[in-house]
Amino acid sequence: MPEPNIPTGKASMEKATVFDIQRFSVHDGPGIRTIVFFKGCPLNCQWCANPESQRFVPELFFFPDKCIGCGKCTAVCRQRCIIKDGDRWVFEREICIGCLACAEVCSSKARAGSGREMTCKEIIAEVDKDLVFYQMSGGGVTFSGGEALCFPETIARLARHYRDKGISTAAETCGHVPWENFEKVLPYMDLLLFDLKLMNRELHRTYTGDTNELILSNLKKVCALVDTIVRIPIIPAVNDSSQAIEEFGRFLADMKEDLISVNLLPYHNFGEAKYAALGRPYLLEDLKAPSEEQMERIKKQLEGYGLKVQIGG
Repeated sequence: MPEPNIPTGKASMEKATVFDIQRFSVHDGPGIRTIVFFKGCPLNCQWCANPESQRFVPELFFFPDKCIGCGKCTAVCRQRCIIKDGDRWVFEREICIGCLACAEVCSSKARAGSGREMTCKEIIAEVDKDLVFYQMSGGGVTFSGGEALCFPETIARLARHYRDKGISTAAETCGHVPWENFEKVLPYMDLLLFDLKLMNRELHRTYTGDTNELILSNLKKVCALVDTIVRIPIIPAVNDSSQAIEEFGRFLADMKEDLISVNLLPYHNFGEAKYAALGRPYLLEDLKAPSEEQMERIKKQLEGYGLKVQIGG
């Protein structure tokens, strides 16, 4: 079985790169939650709404329409990758080293950094600001990404800290990590949100960058050990055909007694602008979101396998 493409050392660190901490979420677990988004993922899904989550290092967003031409960025750029050409400023991203010095001085937010390394103590200090809301709503903390389970020691320490306080813990995962990573975090996890994208091995490689054997193996194991919700992103012309849904249904039917539900997440292109700001192409620019009728058809087909299915979540 192939090993996931996780950079050496990332999975053993007790600190991690975080690109966002989102408060007052009512998704990704019960009650009011804080979502900690870890940066770095072994997959590269073409429909990913957060492309800044994919790489393990801090990155620079550049939004040209916000630039006011003040020149502060070029004064601090050690690589000289921001130059003036006549009346316009030119950014040569290929020689940028991602130091983010330009983002620190950009008052118009045309340049913005994504990702900073945080220790467990620093993450806890941020999350603890909302403890009262978790306690009142039955909510808690959800670890997301990227792929949070690329940092199992960090997640285990954080989850244990909150479980000891009686706070709900959850993690979202693509499942493409070594089983030993799951073993480190599952004892402290109340809920797992497990993404399942495609059943076809080669299509999975085409659209995510790797095959799915490890993902399917891990899902079979985890759903018997912890409360698990399977989440399927519905991508038109990729995984929404009757045959593709049948493949999902047949696979999940064998573990339906262990699953809380299957949540169908309709495709959207809300993250498209981020790709341009990161200097990357968006490969699905002509794709449209599935209709309500399409989603209901898929829901009904999966329910035919005895699965509890909901749209969204």
